[in-house]
Amino acid sequence: MPKRMPWLLSLLILALLLATGCEVEERILQRFTGERLGLILETDPYSYERSLETRLINYIKKRFDLQVINPKLLMDNGPYPSRMLEDFCRDELGLNFLLAIKLTDIIVNAPQPNLEIRPHKVNVEVSSSCSLTLIYTLRDLSTDQILYFGQGNGSSKATNRVKADEGGVVFDVKEFDPYELIEDAMFNALRNTDLL
Repeated sequence: MPKRMPWLLSLLILALLLATGCEVEERILQRFTGERLGLILETDPYSYERSLETRLINYIKKRFDLQVINPKLLMDNGPYPSRMLEDFCRDELGLNFLLAIKLTDIIVNAPQPNLEIRPHKVNVEVSSSCSLTLIYTLRDLSTDQILYFGQGNGSSKATNRVKADEGGVVFDVKEFDPYELIEDAMFNALRNTDLL
């Protein structure tokens, strides 16, 4: 009988946890399954805006059952007031919601070297990093109300290495690409919000 007590106690605890209704919190974009969503991205002063928008739209489409459109691609390339964009999204494109994302405080650090010398071993690293802040607003176009807003911080790092020891020399080197650092930092910031 004493041997059965731990097993019964574990079963009782499991039953209590299930009875309390432990639920995984639904993320913001999960609540809008099946809806039509416009997405715009601002990245000044960088010229990567269109590429980042495309990557972001594809990322959201793969994760959620949403129709995501970049309305700026269908408008004139000139500057436009936000009211005109919202009207265009609702009246011309039939979108339900508009997600506006802005990347600010983008800092791409220059590559920094680090040298480690030990007996029979030399390790050279050159690292570059990026940090940024992502601010978002999700607007209901039918009521013209902001439903959700928030922000998240993200960072990324790329490292090139050259190692030399008794076993030989190993090169792990590629060209630093600021765009890749910004993209990785953007997705890390997005994961630090309630959107995903």
